[in-house]
Amino acid sequence: MKIKKLAIVLMLSVLLTGCWDNVDLADINIVTAMGIDKAEDGKVIVTVQVVEPAALQSTSSGQGGGGSAQPKPVFVESYKGETISDALISMKSIVDKRLFLSTNQVLILGERFCKDGINEALDFLHRDYQSEYLTDVLVAKDVTPEQILKVQPDMEAIPAMYIKGTIENTAIRAKVKRTMLINLFKDIKNKCRQVTIGQITKVNEKTVKTEGTAVFRDGKLVGWLDQYQTRGYLFATDKVKSTIVNIPVTNGKMSIEVSNSSGKLDVEFKNGEPAKLSIQVSLEGNIAEYTGKETLDTPGDIYKLEKILSQEVKKEIVMALNKAQKDYSSDIFGFGTVVHKYHPHYWEKVMDEWNDIFSRLPADIKVEAKIRRAGLIKSPMMKDE
Repeated sequence: MKIKKLAIVLMLSVLLTGCWDNVDLADINIVTAMGIDKAEDGKVIVTVQVVEPAALQSTSSGQGGGGSAQPKPVFVESYKGETISDALISMKSIVDKRLFLSTNQVLILGERFCKDGINEALDFLHRDYQSEYLTDVLVAKDVTPEQILKVQPDMEAIPAMYIKGTIENTAIRAKVKRTMLINLFKDIKNKCRQVTIGQITKVNEKTVKTEGTAVFRDGKLVGWLDQYQTRGYLFATDKVKSTIVNIPVTNGKMSIEVSNSSGKLDVEFKNGEPAKLSIQVSLEGNIAEYTGKETLDTPGDIYKLEKILSQEVKKEIVMALNKAQKDYSSDIFGFGTVVHKYHPHYWEKVMDEWNDIFSRLPADIKVEAKIRRAGLIKSPMMKDE
């Protein structure tokens, strides 16, 4: 971990000496995270999290012992301006060095800012030559970006790296919609699919949680999906690589480790009009844990579990689709892409009204689950009665 912390500083010291304007590491503030929000008066609030290389090296090497106070490895500053670029330029009045944005790892967007629309932020970030396109983007729920960036985790000296790590871990479990800046640039211009961005919340002064999804329509935040609705959405859109699904069994619980999944969307047409949405999901999994009383030694036992697993996954997909249709009228799934591809003439006529059409269509959802391995133990580990 110490090597990881120092790697950023050492890498930057090499890269920056070769930049076109020969920027010295001592003359810049290395930005590791940035937040964008909107104040009540409509002005933009930009927050930066800056790493101090000397302090980070001191922390990692264990220097500064003997009771001497160690400098903090990062500091956080905010500034309010008319625009994002105005706030960043004006921030020079309170920071001592030039802000270097190419090292940014995480971008946190505020809830108020997103409700007014994110096009302003994307316009600035797309034009700025320092933008790091692999930055992870999140929307803060019930908390400001500044409050998120001021979290001080025990497990990581640089909070931005801690946040990025939680995103990676949660994405593996299919509980957050991971969105990088480069994908957001593409998605915002796509009229066939509405934008979704991962959600972040604050647990306490040392901990954040990256679970759930922010739902947009026409570039504006309209609502949220919780962690289970998010997973249903990811199952349907073929974005689940692995996850653990808990299913109810007689007098106990069971966890299924999903190891393979595929999702397919379609739109059925009748008489030249869309009549039904179709979602088909196939998945494979293994029994990871079982606390019930029954043995699992026949094909019939496994078949029953497959049916229950299919129902649980279908339930999550239904919850996600209901939210998108009934609450938000936002085609985050991308059914519009299917219509655009296979019915281009119809799409040209209705693309501006597609979200409303999408929200009224019935859906046929089919989930087929296969359990490949039940493990070496056929009976649960329980005391003999």
